[in-house]
Amino acid sequence: MVELMAVMVVIGVLATFAVPGITGMVNNSRLSGQASELAATLQLARSEAVRRNVPVEVCVSSNGTSCGSGTSWAGWIVHGPDPGNGGADEVIRADTANGSVQVTSTVAKLVFKPSGQLDAQQTLTVCIPTTQPNINQRVLTVMISGAVVSKSNDGGGACPT
Repeated sequence: MVELMAVMVVIGVLATFAVPGITGMVNNSRLSGQASELAATLQLARSEAVRRNVPVEVCVSSNGTSCGSGTSWAGWIVHGPDPGNGGADEVIRADTANGSVQVTSTVAKLVFKPSGQLDAQQTLTVCIPTTQPNINQRVLTVMISGAVVSKSNDGGGACPT
């Protein structure tokens, strides 16, 4: 019985140190995954603008079918004219932020020109409001050229609004 109690104490001590590390690792994985997914969506929009030779937008969407307004990107769509369908507007992709991940920007949409470029550089911030991990933000910068650059940022446990 004493041996069993000793084993339980050791397991309890190990769990005390392991759980916060696992939580940080899971949150970091969620954050990185969402940032990668959003970067892939931006690259898709850019490539579709070039392929179709028409402007393609990535914009805030609450319903997955049309653009909305605001700077909170809880959901977004990629859409543009479909040359194969007489130029009718088509939703190319719709997505949402997962779980506790928040996505914000200073703009409600990004428009890729047929050249794959933007009129101005834009940033989107992917964030989890937690101190585990310490680096709780990924800032995606979309250059004028259309290239996406990702950078980690310490938000001090807070997310931009």
